[in-house]
Amino acid sequence: MAKILWADDEIDLLKPHVMFLEGKGHEVKTANSGNEAIDEITASNFDIVFLDENMPGLTGLETLENIKKDHPNLPIVMITKSEEESIMDEAIGGRIADYLIKPVNPNQILLSLKKNLEGKRLVSEKTTSGYQQEFREIAMDLQDRNGLSRVGQHV
Repeated sequence: MAKILWADDEIDLLKPHVMFLEGKGHEVKTANSGNEAIDEITASNFDIVFLDENMPGLTGLETLENIKKDHPNLPIVMITKSEEESIMDEAIGGRIADYLIKPVNPNQILLSLKKNLEGKRLVSEKTTSGYQQEFREIAMDLQDRNGLSRVGQHV
């Protein structure tokens, strides 16, 4: 399952969410600040980061900038209390993988995880499956054509 870093200055209030994700088989590491999140990411690899937008010290956006410098492909889900247009712009610009508005519920978190981690796998599997099916059809076409052309040559 996923290795998740969740950075929020009120992480203790999110303990039920952390327990929910752990119950689903995910490994969750928490951080209380942007600096702590950067330290965790430097020390260990994560599949995804949930990042509070409004934290004392380094803000969520400043933390995002720091993380993206060294880990440009790490999916980051910004969690915010407001529907600020700048957060939406960041999401649309592809710098964040998703954004959620507080208060978040466990199903929103799970959906974001599935969309960002399993979505890529599912698309890849679907593409591979489609390619294999198309390849089989081409191979059968070629066999049919070769079989017909051989029959025609003997006549």
